[in-house]
Amino acid sequence: MEVIVEVIFDLMLVMMLLSLFNLIRYTIKIRKVMKMHKDNPNIRGISIVNGEIKVIENMPNTEQIAEEKSKDLVTDPICGTELLKEDAYRILKDGKEYFFCSWECREKFLAH
Repeated sequence: MEVIVEVIFDLMLVMMLLSLFNLIRYTIKIRKVMKMHKDNPNIRGISIVNGEIKVIENMPNTEQIAEEKSKDLVTDPICGTELLKEDAYRILKDGKEYFFCSWECREKFLAH
């Protein structure tokens, strides 16, 4: 009976030592990953799945992406007016796209 108790305690000791070893090993890996990404302000956390450490980053929301796209300004080549790309009249001439603030500017451009 005493031998069985000693074997069980020895197995528990080995399991605890393996767990401690893995804890130290992953702590070192996490520190290494954090040092590699220390200048990234978008880090939200770290995940460990099947022994693989991944950085979880904040993703910009769709509103921010839409605002950035809507800020694309173009200049009318006829009158020099700046306007949003999505609001402009467009034509494709000689492989190049031109943007206009009005139909009249577009017609003047085509007349040249």
